[in-house]
Amino acid sequence: MIVDFHTHNFPDSLARRAIDGMLKMLNGIMSPVGDGTLGRQLADMKADGVDLAVMCPVATRPEQADVIVRRACDIRDGALGEDAARMILPFASLHPSDPCLLRHIDLVLKAGLKGVKLHPYYQRFALQDPLVAPFLASIRDAGLVVVCHCGLDPGYPTDAIDCGPSQIAELLDRVPGLAPRFVAAHLGGWSGAPDHAVDRLLDSGCFFDTATLEMDLDNPEPRRILSEWPADRLLFGTDYYWTSQRLLIDWVREVRRDPADLEMIFHANATRLLGIPNLPSTNQGPDML
Repeated sequence: MIVDFHTHNFPDSLARRAIDGMLKMLNGIMSPVGDGTLGRQLADMKADGVDLAVMCPVATRPEQADVIVRRACDIRDGALGEDAARMILPFASLHPSDPCLLRHIDLVLKAGLKGVKLHPYYQRFALQDPLVAPFLASIRDAGLVVVCHCGLDPGYPTDAIDCGPSQIAELLDRVPGLAPRFVAAHLGGWSGAPDHAVDRLLDSGCFFDTATLEMDLDNPEPRRILSEWPADRLLFGTDYYWTSQRLLIDWVREVRRDPADLEMIFHANATRLLGIPNLPSTNQGPDML
């Protein structure tokens, strides 16, 4: 079984416009492997041997929480097809400046969703902002998993990094008990952090995902993290539609060869964190673990 803990898609009516907008921001630095639609993601998952994907939407405005939860429920309940209901585990997204935060947390819980995605660049906040610790304390108290974009974002090349390892360490100190349900996206892959900067988080208890870009696969630092960090702290994640899932599956297997470690990275850590069973793979993609 392979679980991708970090993927994205949009409603079909928005996908092309959303991708075009991001490509304009990126100015040729990178291009997607998918078209941003749910259908293309499902087809690529089947081809690449991925059984389950956590879908990570981003609420760029507080009021988007409602529509994100509605779409998540549509996916979960089969309104967008049986494959989507079986293969996609949708998260919600909440905004730190949401005046209706507690209502929206209750909405997420009543919908039965497992977690939320945050993105400091797209949501325009820094982890050290005064409102962030109480915001995350409320999410912690609700028992939700948090996936937070950490490190650089190539779409914002001139912005200061307000979500790097030092800011995460300080945040986790300010919000005790958050770390075991906090996923620092990209810090186990491509993040732009200085070499060994992430190691200050070794004792924090948070998770890293492996999301990296094709152009960074030979970078010594993500290879070091993947090879040296405890396997029970790493989650397989790709940031799909930006990176090929098959490419990163092969990269993880090349760098981390121990079968027990691969079992934890590819699915056991994810299913434990999400509170779901380890199911036999039904995917007929190549070289299944």
